[in-house]
Amino acid sequence: MPRLFADECVAALVVEGLAAHGFDILDAKTVCQGDSDDRTLALAEAEGRVVITEDRGFGELAVRHAQPAVGVIVLALHDLQAGRREAHAVEQIIKIADQAEGNLVVIEPGRIRIRPLPGAMPASEA
Repeated sequence: MPRLFADECVAALVVEGLAAHGFDILDAKTVCQGDSDDRTLALAEAEGRVVITEDRGFGELAVRHAQPAVGVIVLALHDLQAGRREAHAVEQIIKIADQAEGNLVVIEPGRIRIRPLPGAMPASEA
C-alpha cells in the first residue's frame, strides 16, 4: 500500500476516507499550505509519497517536465455531485493504489487512465 500525499485541493472527506481504510496519508494543508506545485511535488517525492490532486498541473510537472515523483493521482471528477465525488475518489484510489507508484493515474467518472512516469522509481525500490 503506497504512502499518500494529498494536495491542498483534495477534500477532507477523501483524506479522512483513505485514512479510515488504513492508508498512511499526509495532508498538504497541514505541512505545506500555500506552497507551489513544484515544492509540493518535491516534498511528496522526498517523503516517498504518491500525490493525490485535482490539479492537472502535477501531471504536467511529472510527465512533461520530468520532475521526480513517486506517483501522481489526478482526480478529474468535477462532473459528479459533491459527496458522491469524494466517495468515488476513495473507492477508485483503493482499487488502483497498488498501481500508483511510478505512474500518472487519472481518475474520471467511468474510467481510469494509467501512464508510466518518466524515470519514476517506486518508493519501495528507493
